[in-house]
Amino acid sequence: MPGWRSLQHYGSLVADFLLRTVTPECRVLDVGCGPGQLTRNLAPDVSVTGVDLSPRMLAVARTERPGGRYEQHDFHDPLPGGWGRFDVVVAVGCLEFCRDLTATLRNLADACAPGARLLVGVVEDRTAREPGHSRRAFSEDGLPGVDMHCYDATAQLAAVTAAGLSPWSYRFVPAWRHEEYSYVVQYGLWELRKDAPRP
Repeated sequence: MPGWRSLQHYGSLVADFLLRTVTPECRVLDVGCGPGQLTRNLAPDVSVTGVDLSPRMLAVARTERPGGRYEQHDFHDPLPGGWGRFDVVVAVGCLEFCRDLTATLRNLADACAPGARLLVGVVEDRTAREPGHSRRAFSEDGLPGVDMHCYDATAQLAAVTAAGLSPWSYRFVPAWRHEEYSYVVQYGLWELRKDAPRP
């Protein structure tokens, strides 16, 4: 990870979510898993599947949790049906790169078992001039030409609802400090549920 990016703000929030939601033998999906730092220490009987675009990061994740499954995958695309359904999903520290939040959340919802719990962190820029979805340069130094995608709270809720997920809680929280531009990136941090079908 670039040196200007830190987990110090959201790492403890993810750990708290996992402590409350992960049960023995459940299936966890770690979206944009990077080197697997958020889920590597879960109990051995928990099945962890991590997805990321970086082969280098996936290789580190496999080393850190040899019993996990780590696949190269773009979260803009549906997850393969053969992977089964997941009970817990973490998508924090990755949706900065999400250009279509509704479609991405729908892909995650489709991969969930009924009653699944999700933790999703979406960059929320309350200084944006236009409502909805906006973009800004991610890093001219480390990632030139790459946009950071931001969504206001109304757009986030609309995407959650359109994906068929139920909001459980929402918080506006500091996510990580962007040292290059000297500001703290803020998340709309959502706990969501995939409702079980009604009888």
